[in-house]
Amino acid sequence: MRARSPCSSPRFTHASTAPVPPGDRLSYWDRYNADALVGLRTTSQSLDGLLARQTNVALPAMNLADIAGNAHAVERSARLAGMYPKDAVFACHLVQGKAVFIQGGAQFTLAAGDTIVYDTRRPYTLAFLSDMRQFLVDIPVAELEACWGLRVDVLPLLIAPPGGVGAALGAELRRTLRGYLQAPTPDGGIALPACTHALLRTMAQSRLRGPDGPPQSLLHVLAARMHVARHLHDPDLSPHDVARATGVSVRHLNRLFAREGTSLAEHIWAQRTAMAYRELLHPAARPASIGEIALRWGFSSPAHFSRTIAAAHGAPPSALRRKAQG
Repeated sequence: MRARSPCSSPRFTHASTAPVPPGDRLSYWDRYNADALVGLRTTSQSLDGLLARQTNVALPAMNLADIAGNAHAVERSARLAGMYPKDAVFACHLVQGKAVFIQGGAQFTLAAGDTIVYDTRRPYTLAFLSDMRQFLVDIPVAELEACWGLRVDVLPLLIAPPGGVGAALGAELRRTLRGYLQAPTPDGGIALPACTHALLRTMAQSRLRGPDGPPQSLLHVLAARMHVARHLHDPDLSPHDVARATGVSVRHLNRLFAREGTSLAEHIWAQRTAMAYRELLHPAARPASIGEIALRWGFSSPAHFSRTIAAAHGAPPSALRRKAQG
């Protein structure tokens, strides 16, 4: 396997209301979130005031927040959406507690293990009814269909697995996110966005379409996607490698991927191209050269990377990066 360049360092920020005077905690929390996450108004009826902590991670292809606290509510009004615009979709995976989500006349009750996917451009209220913890995944609206296979008009979408495969997917999502947050590594930072997108895409599609074949087929596709996500940096990754790791034949995996109009080989290159493109445009990746990004995502050379990106996005990497940087 060819050596690769180190990943652009993710940016971690942290906040806690514990050292803040009780009367100032809500305003402190709102100021932090307006900068690190999204413009919100927080309320709390606790006699101790808001007791909350948050870790935000800006990765080249995904932003992630780990938020825990006592009972409180956050509201993004039309006024706040105008003051703090954000073209993003959030997936809130509730790790602990109970919550109620309201948006556009729709109301959902969430329990631990549930996920709500919603559009931050529209007003919403999310009320946590008890001590809580959530993982919040943040992607641009324009990437929604590519990452999770969703259209924005199906949101908000509640994914509330009753058990079985759905519960296993949620448990794997928690394990993946918690594992990186507890021990972030360069390799983990490369694999985490693709693994997270693969899990959320599978969860959302299973919720909307129902089982696409027997549960074992769904798990085979997910196992293949996760292996691809963890090895995109390897230029020698092949469908045969994925099949061996998954325990089924390339032919069988191609039949399963054909249900989505693609093949396993096409999926590998589509994921490489998508993740490299997102990193190319991400502010956190600006110190990395185009050649380093190409190497990181398994392209054989900068020229190969340039041809692939130009074919997919209509311009070479250098032009796309200049446009993104303004």
